[in-house]
Amino acid sequence: MIQPNNIAKGTALCATAALLALASASPAAKAEQSEMITVPSPAEFFAALDKTAQPDWASFYRDPAPTSYSSRPQTAVNLGASVADGYIAVEAQDGQQVKNTGKDIIALARALGVGEHVLSRGKSISDFADKNDWAALKEELEATSNEVRAAMAAQRDEALASLITAGAWTRSLQVGSRSAELSGEEEACELLRQGALLSYLAAELDRLPEKTRTTSAATDTRDTLAALLQTMQSEDHAPAPTQAAEINRIAAHFIATISAKPQ
Repeated sequence: MIQPNNIAKGTALCATAALLALASASPAAKAEQSEMITVPSPAEFFAALDKTAQPDWASFYRDPAPTSYSSRPQTAVNLGASVADGYIAVEAQDGQQVKNTGKDIIALARALGVGEHVLSRGKSISDFADKNDWAALKEELEATSNEVRAAMAAQRDEALASLITAGAWTRSLQVGSRSAELSGEEEACELLRQGALLSYLAAELDRLPEKTRTTSAATDTRDTLAALLQTMQSEDHAPAPTQAAEINRIAAHFIATISAKPQ
């Protein structure tokens, strides 16, 4: 785990300079490291966003999604999106919503066969929510996500771990783009410039085993990352509110589609 004051040092992948500078000011911020690539967590992104756009976090809650799917890749993407939902609830300082989301995360982890690895985390999340300990909740959500991904790797399901991360970031960009659009703040729009991150995530999906890579959940995720990347790179300057709206449209459509059970 890379500490915040080390995030910007010598990494092969950086989020935007604004995100790194603002996120590293938060002692709770952490980053997930894969090989030589440092990937900021959604918690960092939301902490930076909170300082620039001051969102109404509760307005970004979504209706409860299913917690069981016939496809493991679809389950993994939705688990990532639920982790992002947990961070949103923490930013809103809504203990009950945090607990509700924590239950969804555990249910999805169980569906992937790693629920036993995070059962104790579920109790900790509930306890910290009751105490309104928001910093501890951020840490616990990140630890839960990390343990799920580690368990995936241990059972040789690294492909699903990549989809979890992609799901978390797509949901995060859905919320971040809408918040930036509403605020109109240049710094908030600058935070959406996550091209390097999206390129890395897309490359990770390209390396998935063919059996997973060709599933509809994986191909839809890869196509969404490509569409988001194209929108972010359409101009040299920070995404304007109109670009933020397009990022939101793409991400929102994907999250709504991937969270719906196939008919």
